[in-house]
Amino acid sequence: MGAYRFPFRPLLTVVSVIALALLVTLGSWQMRRLEWKQSLIAQVEARVDAAPIPFAEAVRRAAAGETMEYMPVTIAGRVKGQNEARVFGTYDGAPGVYIFAPVETGAGPVYVNRGFAPQENLDVPCFCDDDAEEEIITGLFRTAEKPSPPASWFQPKGKSVDGLWYIRDPKAFAADAGLNAPAYYIDQSAVDGRDWPKGGTTRLDFNNRHLEYALTWFGLAATLAGVWVAFSLKKRD
Repeated sequence: MGAYRFPFRPLLTVVSVIALALLVTLGSWQMRRLEWKQSLIAQVEARVDAAPIPFAEAVRRAAAGETMEYMPVTIAGRVKGQNEARVFGTYDGAPGVYIFAPVETGAGPVYVNRGFAPQENLDVPCFCDDDAEEEIITGLFRTAEKPSPPASWFQPKGKSVDGLWYIRDPKAFAADAGLNAPAYYIDQSAVDGRDWPKGGTTRLDFNNRHLEYALTWFGLAATLAGVWVAFSLKKRD
């Protein structure tokens, strides 16, 4: 059996090295995403059943650098329906909107996601009563939605022609309504006796397939390396 040799093929080698670096980078990114997702799941599981804290306290702690996402919070104020914002979304597979309304507090307005309303109920001009008395609202502390790449590359901005918002951004809602509200909002808990909007719709079951994705990218990298060897290895005459 003759010996084998590796004749240098510049184009094949350069292309393979670039592709290999990309695949390894993607695999490493998925491992970082796995670590982040596991931390998020553990955080949510530890928080969702805790006693609620004042919303203002959660804002102060978030401003100080603490991660407050999904922390149960409470706030008192009057819901102002005339500045209601509707964000397109689905719930249990049904299309509709999430109703965001500012709650007027002593410290200024705070937007609250009051819950989901199905598409067939969207002819209702307003789901909030501006003359209602002050109420105590409890729910989960959330930060303005900021889609990350590549989803953000294709995410529409602002509102649709029929007035529906694309992302949950209380600062944008407030600017459109001439208000000054923080970049945080509350996902309101379910309210007894209220059909729509339906509260307590925060998604708390997180898809975690990052390890699977990482192994796929690393597997493709290993396959690429094997293909490079197979094409480069030549048997001596």
